Amino acid sequence: MPQTTEPKKKKRLVPNVTIAGDALDMASLRMLAEKEPKAFITKCQTLIDGGLRWGDITDLKGLFFALSDVQVPATVNMMGHTRAIMASAFPLLSGGLTVAGINDAMDAVPTIGQDLVTEMDSNKRFSEIAEITSDNPNADGVAEGQDYPEIHAGETKYGIRHRRDGRRIAITAEMIEENDIPDIVRRVDVLGEIAAESVEKQTLRRITDLNGSTASAAEPYVLHMNGTAAALYVATANTPGTRAPSGTRVNNNALVNTTDLEAARTVLAAMLNSRGERMSIPMSRCTLLVPDALAGTALKILGSEQEPSIENEINNWGPRGVYRPRFRSTPRLDDLSTTTWYLGWFEKQFTRKWKLRFEYVTLSGDTQAFLQSRIAFQARIGYDCEIGATGYAYVVQCLDATTAPVP
Repeated sequence: MPQTTEPKKKKRLVPNVTIAGDALDMASLRMLAEKEPKAFITKCQTLIDGGLRWGDITDLKGLFFALSDVQVPATVNMMGHTRAIMASAFPLLSGGLTVAGINDAMDAVPTIGQDLVTEMDSNKRFSEIAEITSDNPNADGVAEGQDYPEIHAGETKYGIRHRRDGRRIAITAEMIEENDIPDIVRRVDVLGEIAAESVEKQTLRRITDLNGSTASAAEPYVLHMNGTAAALYVATANTPGTRAPSGTRVNNNALVNTTDLEAARTVLAAMLNSRGERMSIPMSRCTLLVPDALAGTALKILGSEQEPSIENEINNWGPRGVYRPRFRSTPRLDDLSTTTWYLGWFEKQFTRKWKLRFEYVTLSGDTQAFLQSRIAFQARIGYDCEIGATGYAYVVQCLDATTAPVP
């Protein structure tokens, strides 16, 4: 069977305003906020950690009037810097409830993107990652008295851009007056779902180079080498560079049996490292990535101990075989192509750069917002991330014919 490696854990949100199971007693909470603000903060966080959510609030209007005019000390985090402020107790509690609900909604969205990339943080809009190489790569040792060859940044540099995105919700005075908790719960859920789905969709489109490796190639490309965009998946030899002697795409290689996996593996086995030497890419580090339409076929191949119709021949890709790639599949790939599949060491080739990790901000209705729209509370989730290829010799794309997926 394929490896059963547990998916990587997703990053969780942290509110920008921090509030550092008995029933929610509003009168007691107000008194606690007025007399012991720090104890109020601890109380709120304890309730939220214990499972308190928006859906548990029965009297939103009562909660608003109990806490909206009470000021408590808090710590706000803006762009990595913290400072002490005085804030209304209502947005502190409602903000904590909202971020907890967003985290729950994000965790409920099945994703595989985090398993196919290496994560990094960078505050630059455009990041460059240099390929590492060595002087005299083919030298037969170091003679006495000679300098040891230096390992250094090579001439090839891979660029990763950025992409800002996010959504916000607003809770109006009418929603509070009408105690419309179900609508708030739905908005919070959708806010988390959209964020998780957006990053997952972006990740899959980039690692498949949907826009850059099609017949009508255009930005966004996933591969930028030395400032120039290039198609990542190409069937031409020595393309996108000389490290791929057989190219990076296999045409007419629909996933049917182990022969098709062998065709992809053969292309991977020909790949070269930055010093022009063949690499030995362990299949245990590789992932077989397929759309949901091919999941059944892939699982049959990886789950069969013997080669079909061949007596006593072990399936090299099966449970007792020497090739044991990790298996990943998602219906989201079917939106891109139901027949295209991939084999390779994805984390080695793709980097997901975060210029801004998931950032959560809340705001109690300020005078202007309340004046114009009677907005009593707002929440926003923002993020800035992009996925780039930091190499091209680790993943192979396989087409059932010769036509690449179309955006």
